[in-house]
Amino acid sequence: MGAYRLLFSVSVEHTYFSDNICKALKFIPSGPSATVLNKTGLLLKSSESGISVFYEEDKINILRLHAEDDLSLVFKVFSKDPNFFRYTVPVARSDSSLLFFDNQQITLDAAGKQMLHDDVNVTEKAFIDMNAGQLGGVLDPKDYLVKPAFVLQIAITADEQGLCSEKPDAVSRKYYIRFATNQTYWKYYILGDLSKKNLYITDLDNEIQFEAMGNTLLPGHREAVALQSKIAIGMQEKHNQRFQLRESGSMGDKVLIKRMPTACVSNINGEMINGRMEDVSEIYIN
Repeated sequence: MGAYRLLFSVSVEHTYFSDNICKALKFIPSGPSATVLNKTGLLLKSSESGISVFYEEDKINILRLHAEDDLSLVFKVFSKDPNFFRYTVPVARSDSSLLFFDNQQITLDAAGKQMLHDDVNVTEKAFIDMNAGQLGGVLDPKDYLVKPAFVLQIAITADEQGLCSEKPDAVSRKYYIRFATNQTYWKYYILGDLSKKNLYITDLDNEIQFEAMGNTLLPGHREAVALQSKIAIGMQEKHNQRFQLRESGSMGDKVLIKRMPTACVSNINGEMINGRMEDVSEIYIN
C-alpha cells in the first residue's frame, strides 16, 4: 500500500459558533460518488469542520483515467442540529430551493482562503431549484421530505491545474464555505410582581439599548411588560451579553437581575418591525 496524499478538503465555518467551526454536519456521498470512491481507492475522512479526501500515490493513474471523463464527487450534507436554519442565513425563499456549492468558480477571501461562494459569507445566490440540472440523479425521494442543508460538488480534473495534477499545493487543495449567523431582536417579557415596577434594561458593555414596548397580555390572561432591543443581535452558541434588569426610583436605581438570561434558538417568532418582518427572540422572566 502506497502513501496517501490530500486530494482536497472542504471546511465549513459558521460565525454562530465561538470557534467558527460549523459543527454537527454529516457528509453523505451520492450513490455514483460512493462507487467512484471505491473504484479509485480514494479515502474519505470526516472531521468536526468538514471532510478530506485522500488518494493513494500508487493509484493516481487510475484516478486520472476516471478524471478524463468529467469526474465529480457529490455530497449531500445534512445538519444533525434541527435548529440549523434558525441560526443560519441565508434562509431559502421557497421549499424547492437548496444551497449548492462547487469548485468551478473560486473566490479568495482576505486571508487567501478558497471560498466556494462569491461573497465573504454564503448568500442567497447559492440557492438553486431542487429540480435544477446540477442536481440530476443526486437527490432521493426522501431528500424532498427532509432536505439536505446543502449539496457539495467537487470536480476532479486531469489537466495541469486540476486536482489530479501534482502542481496544486496543499493550500490550493483546501476549500471553504462560510455561513453567517442569523440576527434577532431580543424581547423580554417581564411577568408577576416585577412587571409592576418602573423597569429598564441596561447593557454593561454599552453596546445594545432596549426600549419599553408597553404592557401586553400573554396567553392564559397573564399580564407582562415587554422590553425589546433597538437593534438585532447576532445569535451565538454562547452569548456574552451582560444585560441587567433595573428599577428606576426616586432614591436611585436598583439592580433587580444582575445578568439577564440570553436568547435561545428554539424560541424565535416573526414580527413586523419598522415595516419589515423580522425575527424576534422571546425571553420570559417570571
